[in-house]
Amino acid sequence: MFVEVGPDFLCVGMQKAGTGWLFDQLQFHPDFWMPPVKEFHYLSRDVPQFTNALKGLKKAKRAKRQNKERSGSRRKWGEHDMEFLEEAAALSGKPVDLDKYAQLFRFKGKLISGDVTPGYSGMEGDVIEKVAARFPEIRVLVLVRDPVSRAWSQLSMAHRREKFDSSMLADPVRFRRYLERYPQLQRVGYPARIVERWQKHAPKVNFRWFFFDDIASKPDETRADILTFLGADPQKSSGDIPPDHNRKASAAKLEMTDDIKNVLADFFKDEIHASAAILGGPAKEWGSRYGV
Repeated sequence: MFVEVGPDFLCVGMQKAGTGWLFDQLQFHPDFWMPPVKEFHYLSRDVPQFTNALKGLKKAKRAKRQNKERSGSRRKWGEHDMEFLEEAAALSGKPVDLDKYAQLFRFKGKLISGDVTPGYSGMEGDVIEKVAARFPEIRVLVLVRDPVSRAWSQLSMAHRREKFDSSMLADPVRFRRYLERYPQLQRVGYPARIVERWQKHAPKVNFRWFFFDDIASKPDETRADILTFLGADPQKSSGDIPPDHNRKASAAKLEMTDDIKNVLADFFKDEIHASAAILGGPAKEWGSRYGV
């Protein structure tokens, strides 16, 4: 597989389902040239802001002035990375242009490259159709996670960033009202809906889902499965990054009480049942995991 101009693949989420793990496995793999920043969000809005590209460009210029290398969690930048960031930053604040977006990936040469943006899990049907029409050979993957643990991971991250008031966890009724009003959760927290949307609006695109459960329980096998889907050699290592590498493993997480778990399980009950029917695999066990 090789798309001459444009991304070879899109990873469209989910948030908190292993996209950081995937990006690390790809950015250090010799068959890939991955862009110097994760999470473009270029396809998320009619007028994208390309915030990560702008931040990356500032960091790159500062590092160059100070003659410093990047941190160990990211690959070292090569000759095309700065040029990529400059061109990407120039697209910020302008209407989406899929041809210009495609040109950003010319720096890959003959290697595999793509866009890993978990926020794309909320991509609307009309955008999916436009992407599929412009890139008919693209491969699309989504990493899916049971809605309860995925939402809890997202809330824990929000708490670390001081964007979630954990005091509401003492009041299950208040917490339920919060879930019902949480717009981000409505857009990206439903794996079966994501899969159904892509199957409906891009039925000819080569699309697959992979389970966070499998990343956690059998990372070697899951890594090989994903790399094969993307057209890479699973026998090649990702530098010094082992298949079970998780640079976020030490991140602080909120404690989930039984009362709060029951609220989450009831809130996502219909989605858990839909996921079992549509996704199969480990999703068939999600209901018994939460007693629904």
